[in-house]
Amino acid sequence: MNERKSGKKYSLIALIVVFLLGGLVGFGVTLGVTQLINANNEKTSTEPEPESTPEPEPEKEPEIREIDFQPIVDAWVKTVGGNKSILIYDLDLDKAVGSYNVDEDYNTASLYKLFVVYEGYKRVENGTWDGNAKAGSTGKTISKCLDLAVRESHSPCAETLWSMIGHAELDAIIKNEWGITNSDISHLTSNVGDIMKILKRFYEHPDFNNAELLSAMWDSFLNQPDTTYEWRQGLPRGFTKASVYNKVGWAYNAAGKYWNIYHDAAIVKFPMEDGTTRDFIVVVMTNKIDFTDIRRFGTELESGFYQQVE
Repeated sequence: MNERKSGKKYSLIALIVVFLLGGLVGFGVTLGVTQLINANNEKTSTEPEPESTPEPEPEKEPEIREIDFQPIVDAWVKTVGGNKSILIYDLDLDKAVGSYNVDEDYNTASLYKLFVVYEGYKRVENGTWDGNAKAGSTGKTISKCLDLAVRESHSPCAETLWSMIGHAELDAIIKNEWGITNSDISHLTSNVGDIMKILKRFYEHPDFNNAELLSAMWDSFLNQPDTTYEWRQGLPRGFTKASVYNKVGWAYNAAGKYWNIYHDAAIVKFPMEDGTTRDFIVVVMTNKIDFTDIRRFGTELESGFYQQVE
């Protein structure tokens, strides 16, 4: 009996020892793992975090300063008699920045050619017309007539092209396709607002983009040699810095020695110091006003422009 009790006693002690040793080993393992994790955390926390690359700020578009031409318009109209209408349109800001008597209708004189020539260029661009084909009985090609109708206001060319398009058809195109609704080109009437719109269409040229055709077109507006007439005696002569792409329309009364009609419609590009240009449309339509007054108006516009941008 005593030996069995003694054996049980020693077995119990052994179990307790084994249990205690297992607990110590487990505690040690747990402690070791905890220390390892803490050590890794400490190591990680001491390493510097990589610097983040800042997002670049978007480049700001340079602010376009609005030019107020209205005081110049108001001053000029007080110095001349006769009928006059003016519209100055900022092509960069897409808004009018000077105007006078914009709703009055005038006989277009040769400004009707702007509508004819635009449609003609469009037809050459889209292949409806062959630019190398003869333009009626003019003895010139269609392309040459398109050029001369602007460069030298060549009436036989313009009238032939107009007949090729069709008077009624051109009126419908002007109204329905181009949204120019206050002109009646078949009866040669228009106003400064509609002339501005056709010039804006030339400037944006949404119907054609052939580089060679565009180059020829712009050259015909810019380089108009003196022939029988001085085509650039009005607005263009008033500017010394700006490039003036213009088309005139006039009727001179030789007996009375006055200009019954003198219209000048132009895209004017003012050069800036950064190499860009500020672009405007200037339309002047008049009765019984001399071209010298219109030339002076151009000078005053240029002077006023640079006074405001400096």
